[in-house]
Amino acid sequence: MKYLVDSMEMRAMDRHSIDTIGIPSIVLMERAALSAVQEMKGRLIGRPSILVFCGTGNNGADGLAMARMLTMDSYPCEIAVIGNVSHATEEWKLQCHICEQMKIPIRYDIPDRAYIIENRFSVLVDAMLGTGLSRLVSGSYEQAIQAMNAADTYRVAVDIPSGISADTGQVLGTAVRADLTVCFQYRKLGTLLFPGRVCSGEVAVTDIGITPQSFDAVSPKAFTMGPEDIADLPARPPRSHKGSFGHVLIMAGSRNMCGAAYLSALAAYRAGAGLVRIYTPEENREILQTRLPEAILTTYTTGVFPVDTLQELCKWADAAVIGPGLGVSEDTRRLVSYMLQYGDFPMVLDADALNIIAADENLKQLLGKNHVLTPHMGEMSRLIAQPVSRISVDMPACARSFSDRFGCVLVLKDACTLVSGGDQLYVNACGNSGMATGGSGDVLSGVIGALLAGGQLTGFEAASYGVLMHALAGDRAAEELGERAVMASDIARRIQ
Repeated sequence: MKYLVDSMEMRAMDRHSIDTIGIPSIVLMERAALSAVQEMKGRLIGRPSILVFCGTGNNGADGLAMARMLTMDSYPCEIAVIGNVSHATEEWKLQCHICEQMKIPIRYDIPDRAYIIENRFSVLVDAMLGTGLSRLVSGSYEQAIQAMNAADTYRVAVDIPSGISADTGQVLGTAVRADLTVCFQYRKLGTLLFPGRVCSGEVAVTDIGITPQSFDAVSPKAFTMGPEDIADLPARPPRSHKGSFGHVLIMAGSRNMCGAAYLSALAAYRAGAGLVRIYTPEENREILQTRLPEAILTTYTTGVFPVDTLQELCKWADAAVIGPGLGVSEDTRRLVSYMLQYGDFPMVLDADALNIIAADENLKQLLGKNHVLTPHMGEMSRLIAQPVSRISVDMPACARSFSDRFGCVLVLKDACTLVSGGDQLYVNACGNSGMATGGSGDVLSGVIGALLAGGQLTGFEAASYGVLMHALAGDRAAEELGERAVMASDIARRIQ
């Protein structure tokens, strides 16, 4: 698990380390600059000429310190100061004075692409705006960013690319497109969310001396995980049977449309469920029994609402997945309503179940801690009656607001999927574009359903690990087949 921080959390940890612990600000700055230089040097060949773009805040002061260290290590280095020097911080003034005393060339106008080419700068360092940016980039900063992006060079961003919101990943007007971003102490949330993720390039996280006490005082809520974290899932005891790992009920598929039910059920088995039972229209029986004989099949006739059967299913299930390929009809509306009222166990609500809930405010009021909702952006738009464009501006805030309001877990699916539950936020760092394929969401719902049915994880934990398992399976499929060739069934078969 790796923690992610937003601008306020990082600022609070800095202040606590300085004001409460007593570490001088300049000490943290020196460690930050040294760590960034070390990350740079590990990727550079020879002694290329370097131009450091420095703002007049402490991000710029980091850049000045880097220029000094690079110069002392025999790298040809020049500094371009961007912004109003009269607004410079005290740390910036100190670092600038040192650079002046060392006779490092400093210019106070904006280098253009021609200047960069003529002077053969092959590395540009972005130390202009840092994590505190909250408004659109304009003026000299905008011109400097455009000059950096226009040059055919290796670009290094200090802490976060200038122009990227540390909180949302949004481009605030324009942004540096970095090849390497060196984040200090913790990765900034905006470097993992799109489009900030693209602008950040390779991300390295370095230790600058923020104390554990300062971390505890702030307690960041967002985190990400990688392949190594799968080992933290509860172990399967050697003395066990099929009932030990839970019963998953898959309520999915519509008449002669059983693909979603198949994919969700297959994924639930691959993710470790002991038994999987599919509830689907009678017309789907033959193909499902042929494609997935391991599944228990219970069917119904369209237009008939079998309450006795639903009561029995509710007694049988440890967790349910409701919605993949279900369709939106009077039958399915009654089914979703019944399960929300009487299903006293964890549920994954996906696809058409979400569309049904979105259209009925009374059903929304039945949502609670037993429910994991897995909307893609379009479904989320319908759930909250807001356009996708507005949701995209601040996905973490949207996810947190919904899960807080209804007390449920929300999996907001996008190129960077988020899981929100209470005050925790999981941000997925794995996966690839090959997973943008029909049925991929059905696979995810089955994985989460299986983890819920095991009974050892909370809804938030099951959703977070489910997203990770799903993404890692997608990465394995892409590695073997290529991203263009990945299908949902390929993802399901590579769940481990």
